[in-house]
Amino acid sequence: MTEPVRIHIRVPGTAPMPALMTLVESIEAAGFDGAGILDSQMIGRDTFVILGQAAARTTRLALFPAVTNPFTRHASVLASAIQTVEDMAPGRITCVIGTGYSSASTIGRKPATLAEMRACIGAVKSLLAGQTVDWSGTPAGLSYASGRHIPVLMAASGPKAMELAGEIADGVLLLVGFNRALVERALDHVERGAKRSGRRVEDLEIMWAVRTGTAATMTEARRMARPVAVHWALRWQGDLLEHAGIRWPKLEVPDAVWKIYPDLSHAHDWEAAIEATSFVPDEVVAEVCDALGLVGTPEYCAERIVEMTKLGARNLYLMPFETFAPPEAEIRAFRDVIFPHLRAAGLR
Repeated sequence: MTEPVRIHIRVPGTAPMPALMTLVESIEAAGFDGAGILDSQMIGRDTFVILGQAAARTTRLALFPAVTNPFTRHASVLASAIQTVEDMAPGRITCVIGTGYSSASTIGRKPATLAEMRACIGAVKSLLAGQTVDWSGTPAGLSYASGRHIPVLMAASGPKAMELAGEIADGVLLLVGFNRALVERALDHVERGAKRSGRRVEDLEIMWAVRTGTAATMTEARRMARPVAVHWALRWQGDLLEHAGIRWPKLEVPDAVWKIYPDLSHAHDWEAAIEATSFVPDEVVAEVCDALGLVGTPEYCAERIVEMTKLGARNLYLMPFETFAPPEAEIRAFRDVIFPHLRAAGLR
C-alpha cells in the first residue's frame, strides 16, 4: 500500500481571533492534516493562545507552533505551554523549535545559536517526558507532565543545523527548497546527525517546509512569489542556490528591498515588496520558484507533489506567501484540485 502524503498549512496570527478560528475550521474542513501557527511576536498574535483555541475548535488537525524559539520564551515556559495545549488535544500537538529569524530581527537581536538550540530542545524534551531539569542548581520538573509522548522537532535550513536536528530532536522541519538535489542533500545532513546518536533518518519525523502559492497562470503565481523568491535567494546565495543548480546574477540590490517591513518574506505590503524586487529578471525568479517549493497553477503543484513523494517527501508544511492575508486561494486549490489529484494517485 502506498504511504499517503500528509499536508499541513501555515496560519499567521495576523487576523483578529474570530477570523483566525474561522480559517482554522476551514482548513480542517478542506481536508488538511494539520496547521502550524506562526510564532513571531511582533507580527502575529500569541501562538499558544491561538493553538489552544484551535485545539478546542477542531477534532483531528495536528497543531504546532511554526516555529517557536529559545529566547522569547524560556525553555520551562515553552514546555509548560506545549503541555497545556496538548491537554486540550491529546496526540495532536507537536512542538517545533527554530532559531527565531523574524522573532529576533523585529526586536533587534540575532537568532539563537546552535548551542542555545541544543540546550532548549534538551530541556523541553526532558520536561515533557516528566523528568527533572537542573536550572542553575535548582532542579525542577513539570508537576503536570502527562507522560504522553509529545514530539519535539527542530526547524533547520543550514548544514550544521540539520545535523544537530538529526542528533537531538524527534524530527526536523526542513526549509531547504523542494527539488531533488536539495532534498537529497538535506537528508544526507540529517542522517549524519542521526548517526551521532545511534539513530537513522527513518527513526525521525521529517517535515518539509514548502513555500507555496497558486494562481490561474504560472506567470501570476511567479509574480506573487517574487518577494519570497528574492528573499530566499539573497539569504542563501552560494549555498542552496548552488546546490539547486541556479546561477544568481550579479545584481545591485536597491535600498527599497531593505526598507520592506519586517522583511521581503513577511512583507506587510505585498505589492510594494513585489515592486521592490523588479530588479531581478523574470527568468531568474522562475528558476528560484521551481527550486523553492510549490509555485504555479494547482495542477502544476499537484504534479510537483507527486514527483517529490518519489524521493520520500511525504510530510509537507505549506507556507503560503503572504503573512498578512489568509491563504484562501491555497485552501481552495488544495480542496478542489490538488487533494483530488493526490487521491487519484493513491497518495491520500
